[in-house]
Amino acid sequence: MHYVPRSYMKNFSVERKGDYFINALSKDIGAKPFEINTKNVCVKKDIYTLGGSTESQRLLIENMYCELYESNYDDVYKIITEDTKHEVTPKERYSIISFVVSMFYRNNSWTTSHNSFMDETYAKAYHLTKVNDQDSFFFGEEEISIVGKTLENLQKESRKQETPMIALNAARAMFQLIRLRVINDVVTVVKSSTNHEYITSDNPVTIRADDIKQRPIPLDPKNTLSIPIDKNHLLQLRPWGHELDRKMLGRMTEHSFISAINITINNQAQFAQAGRFVLGTEVGLENFKPNLSDEELKRQIRSMIDV
Repeated sequence: MHYVPRSYMKNFSVERKGDYFINALSKDIGAKPFEINTKNVCVKKDIYTLGGSTESQRLLIENMYCELYESNYDDVYKIITEDTKHEVTPKERYSIISFVVSMFYRNNSWTTSHNSFMDETYAKAYHLTKVNDQDSFFFGEEEISIVGKTLENLQKESRKQETPMIALNAARAMFQLIRLRVINDVVTVVKSSTNHEYITSDNPVTIRADDIKQRPIPLDPKNTLSIPIDKNHLLQLRPWGHELDRKMLGRMTEHSFISAINITINNQAQFAQAGRFVLGTEVGLENFKPNLSDEELKRQIRSMIDV
C-alpha cells in the first residue's frame, strides 16, 4: 500500500506508456537524485492491515483511504490549480481539507516513530533483564518472556502486534482533526511564477503552530498545514474562518525573490521531516541543496534578495 498515494505523486512526475516516473533523493549523505516509478516508492506492505477473518475486514483502513481520499484526488487537484476559481462549495471544501489531513496522518512517519520508540524501550528492558539473569520483564501489565528469544525477535513481534493499533489510532485522529478543521479553515493556494520549484517528500504535510515559537500539537486546529501539490503550487489550510468567508479559495501568486525564499524554506522543511526521500521533478531536485545549516540558509536567502 502506498502511504503517499500515486495519484498525488503523479503531478511531480513524467508519464511514459501509462506509468509515472518521479525523481527521488535519499537523505543519505552524498546521495544523488534518481528516477523511479511511482509504483515503487512510498510503498510498504501491510502498513494499514488489521486483524480479521475476511479480506474486507483486514483491508478496511486501506480501502477507506483509497475510496475516500484517492479516488477523487484528480478533482481536488483541478480545483486547486484552476486560477479562475475563487470559491468552493461545502463539498469541495470538505474534500480539500480531508485530503490534506489524511496525508498528514496516513504516512509512514507515525509508524516509524512508534517503532523506533518501542525498539529502544525493548532494548533497554531486554538487556536489563539479561544483566539481572531473569527470564522476563513487564511492559505495562504484560509479562514478556525472553527465553529462547533474541532482541530482534522481540522487536519484530512487537512491530507486528502494534501495527494495527497504530493504523487505527491514526485513522481516529484523522477523523477528529477533519471535524475540527472543517469548522474554521480557509483554503489558500500559493502559486510560484518563477523557475524555482517546490519539492515534496515521503512525509509531505508540514505543520506550523499559531505561535511559531511553540512546538505544534498535531490535533490543534489553529495550526497551519501546508503541502506542495506540484512544482508550482503550495496548498495551505489556514485557521482564518472566524475572520474570512469559509467559502473563499484564497489565491496568491508569488514573484521574484519572495517566491524563491518561500520555496527554499518549504524544500528545506521537506528534507528535514522526510523519512527516507524527498521527491520532485528532475530539475527541482537537481537545483535542491539539502541539509543547509542556518547560516547557509541565510546566505542563500540574502543572495536571492540581492539578485
